[in-house]
Parts: sequence; C-alpha cells; structure tokens
Amino acid sequence: MIIKKLYLILFTSLTLLVSGCDQAVKAPPEGGVVFNELMPVSAIQHVQPTQWLELSNITTASVNLIGCKISNQNQQMFQITDDLIIESRDFSVIPSAATTQHTAHNVLRDANITFASEDFNIVEIGELSLSCDGRIIDKVIYEVSPKTVAASARSWQLASDLPESDLQMNEKKWCSAILIESLMYDDRRFASPGARNPVCEAAMPYVSYNDQQSVLIKNIDWQATLKVAEAEFARKLSTSELPIWGIRDQVITPDIATKIAALYFDNIDMLYETSPFTMLDWNHAVWHLSWAISNLYRNGNAEVKKRLQLAYQDAIKRPETLERFTYMAIDHIRNDIVVMGDIHAPANKRMKQLIVVPGNPEYLQSYDEYENNVRSPILLKAIHLLYTLKTFFTDSAY
Repeated sequence: MIIKKLYLILFTSLTLLVSGCDQAVKAPPEGGVVFNELMPVSAIQHVQPTQWLELSNITTASVNLIGCKISNQNQQMFQITDDLIIESRDFSVIPSAATTQHTAHNVLRDANITFASEDFNIVEIGELSLSCDGRIIDKVIYEVSPKTVAASARSWQLASDLPESDLQMNEKKWCSAILIESLMYDDRRFASPGARNPVCEAAMPYVSYNDQQSVLIKNIDWQATLKVAEAEFARKLSTSELPIWGIRDQVITPDIATKIAALYFDNIDMLYETSPFTMLDWNHAVWHLSWAISNLYRNGNAEVKKRLQLAYQDAIKRPETLERFTYMAIDHIRNDIVVMGDIHAPANKRMKQLIVVPGNPEYLQSYDEYENNVRSPILLKAIHLLYTLKTFFTDSAY
C-alpha cells in the first residue's frame, strides 16, 4: 500500500512538472507586443539625458521577451538576456542604466531591465524594432514633436483610444504626451511610464496646428455672436468664456478686436469666482479665455494686434495663476505653435450652440435661437448633479 501511494505521488508530481513545461511563458507572436511610449534622449544640454521605451503586451496571454532584441536606425542593438515577462494587457518599461541613477520616477528608477547608453540610444527622430527568434514583432518610425515652452521633454506615445484591431504597423497613431500635472516628473518631463497612455491632444478629431485656413467658419454674424458672448458672461458660469474661445481662430476686424478686448477685461477676474460645472471649473475658464486672446492676437494683422495688445499682455501671464492646467495653458498661450480648432467632439457640439452663422444649419441662426434654447439654471444644476454622481460611482476623472 505504501509503495502504491509513493508511486501515485511520484506520478502526480511528474505530471504536474510536464504540464508546467507545456505552459511555459513563450515569446510573443508577431504584432503581439508593441512599442507603446518612447522618451528619446534630450537634445537640450542642461537636461539630464533621460531615455526609455515602453512595451505593451496586447495579447490575451503572458509573454517572455528573454532573448529578444531591440534595434534602432543606426544598427545599434541590445538583447534582453534575462526573463522579461509581460502579463496580458500590461506594460514593461526599459530605461537606460543612466536614467535609473538620476530619475525620481519610481517606475524608471526600479526597472530590472536596462540598456547601456554607450551602446544604444533612442534619438528624437528615428526607428525602433523589436525582434524575437528572428521575427519582427513590432517596428516604429517616429519623429518626436518639437520642444514646447511648457516642458523640457514629452514622451511620444501610441494613442490610447485606438481599438486593438487598429494596432497594426501601418495604422498606429502617435502623439506627444498631454501636459497635465499628474504626468510630470523630474525636470518638467511629461510621460506615463508603466501605465495606460492618457488621451493626447494631437489624436483628437478637431485639432489643428498653425493652420488657420482649416478652421475658418464662413459668414459668422459677429454682432449676434458677440451678443451671445455678452449673455454668457452675464450668467457668471465657468463656461461663460466658450463663445469667445469658439471664435478664437477666426479672422476678425479691428473693431471686433476692440470689443473682444473689452469683454476680456470686463470678465477675466469674474471667472475666478465661478462654480464648477461638470469637469469645467475656473481654471479651465481662465485658461480658455486667455488662450482665445492669444490666438486672436497671434493670427491678427497689425491693427488687430494693436487693439488686443493690452489684453494679450495680460493673458500670457494668466497660466501662473492657475491651480491646475498650468502647463497646457502655457503651451497653448505662449508656445510658437498655435493650437486651433474645437479640439474634441463635446466642444465642437457646444460651439455650434454658441456661434451664429445664418445659412449654416449646423450653427445658431440668430440670437433669438440662442435665447430660446439657453440652458436654464435648474437644468445646469441637474446636469452637474448627474455628472457628480457618475464620477463618484465610476471613479472617473478629467
């Protein structure tokens, strides 16, 4: 009986051992692991030479990258010589060894796998490929966005809102990390190593850079639209600036510029006292009204600039008064690149409820139409209450 039990134990152990071997974590299939975020070495001399890359496992099983190679356009290559297991839908960050020595970011500082910057570098314009067992798993050709006045560096990231079916080599959409305070580390670097990429500005549907022609709205009724703006400011809401923000990329006359400058000075300080509405608060309002003045000034002719000069000089100082959105505001208001357009779908929808364009059925046809459809204080409170309940139960955030 004892011999029989020992035999059974040995047989069971051997079975489990063989089964375990069959279930060993394997190398990824082609396209199974993708480059998800890159922080190239900075060209700015006074900035520490931080560089790292992030890989994302988009398969439904764990993968092991031991033996896999990462190479760049200069034929530099480093091989992963230790187990690097990435769980399904998870990430792995690989920094340079030098990065781990001076960064304050715990994900980078505590990385187990690193590369030597003497042998391999991630430059600002280049190409990276991941190969395992002689197979190309993923490849990316990238050109990181220019520096901004708000940040010493921004990561180059795969847009987070793409469905998995779009994660193909020729269909990826890349963009710079958004400039929100929660992503900032070290010397004003913005990135999300080891975490899901946040939505980024360049991937949004209604954004344009230095291209005023693409965002012009024909036949705006300026008198009626400015009347809408006055009415919205009179309501003293954290969204009152939106009519002026909605027309910030349009071609305006000096007289219109004078009226907008007056509206700015009459209302900018009032916005600091407004109550939140859904995710929009006074920080958002001050940022957007200042952004509007900056765009109108930078896109205007000499006479428009003259009429907006004092408002512009005031607006460019406003980002430092904010409690949040400071770096995005600096980027939008003081950067060389003029960010235009409605940016995202909710804003695009709201602008069509605030700008009067007779003959264009997508926009208001008259000031009377605005008055007939303006949201009442009771409705606004109900919307804000529903938003508050939703964010409480889903733990979502802006």
